This record gives sequence, C-alpha cells and structure tokens, in this order.
Amino acid sequence: MRLNTTTVTHNNKSGCRCTDDTGHLGVGLETIPRGVFTMTRQHVWTVAAVLGVLLLARPAAAGQASMLDASEASAFMGTWVIAMESPRGGDTRDQTVVIRDEGGKAAARIEGGRGGALDISDIANDGDSLVLSFERSGRGQTIPIVLTLTLDGEMINASQDIGGGRFTVSGSGKKQ
Repeated sequence: MRLNTTTVTHNNKSGCRCTDDTGHLGVGLETIPRGVFTMTRQHVWTVAAVLGVLLLARPAAAGQASMLDASEASAFMGTWVIAMESPRGGDTRDQTVVIRDEGGKAAARIEGGRGGALDISDIANDGDSLVLSFERSGRGQTIPIVLTLTLDGEMINASQDIGGGRFTVSGSGKKQ
C-alpha cells in the first residue's frame, strides 16, 4: 500500500491528509471518504456564481422601464425642466426630468440633482399625479425620495418628499 501525506487546514484546524490506494482520505486517526472536500469546493463555486449573476444583473435592472403602461403616463411624456426650491430655502436648483416610453412602459431619468443623473424604474400613477420613487446615496446613507409630479396646463408642479418625511421641497417648471 502506498501512502501520500500532506499538511491540511480545514475549519481553522490543522492536520495531516493521507491518501491511500483505496482512494480514501485520512486526517489523523479518522478516515474521511473522498469527495468531502470536493463538496465544499462545489458550494463555494456555487455561491460565487450566484453572487456574480446578482452583481451583473443589478446594473441592467437599474435602467429598465417601470411596470406602468406608457399610456397611463402619456400626458407626462417629454423633457421637463423644474426649478426646485433649495432644502435650505432661498435658491432654486433646476432638475431635468425626462419621462419616456420604453417598450410600452413608462421610464424616467432625473438630472441636475445632487448625486448625478439617475434612471428611475419605480413609477406609479396616483390619480392625476405621476409618482417617481428612488434613492440617493451620500455621506454613507441611502435616502429614499418620492417625487410627485402634477400637470397644471402647460406647467408641471413637483413635490419632493425626502428621507421618508424629514422634509419636503417643491417646485414648478415647463416642458422643453
């Protein structure tokens, strides 16, 4: 019988791995059937593959259209420039909101706010209003934001709830 030995570490325990002619592994005085370490490796590869798929799928999902039919948001379609009041008062800051038809579903993009341009896929109809829900990240926090848009003739009115009710800013604008 031929015996091969190597030092192994498993679960923070060191030992000796011995392989004999029968194909069994032995660690110390215990015999472990072949395939135990292979099974662990298979689990690691499975987890790595699943995480890889999730990480690759997230950016693709970020640019997708909402579940809202474009026909339900047709009055809002176009590029709107909205002068939003500053959360601190005084100034206004222009935000560009683009509502578009993407494969029969409503899609939106907001530009000009803090954090850069952002594609929005959480879009809903609430009576005469279009509601865009999204998150902004900054200073180690993720802040939920709900932007409610309401048409008033040729103008659009906007109300932005920030941080789940911490404060609200409003503004108005027109289609470009």
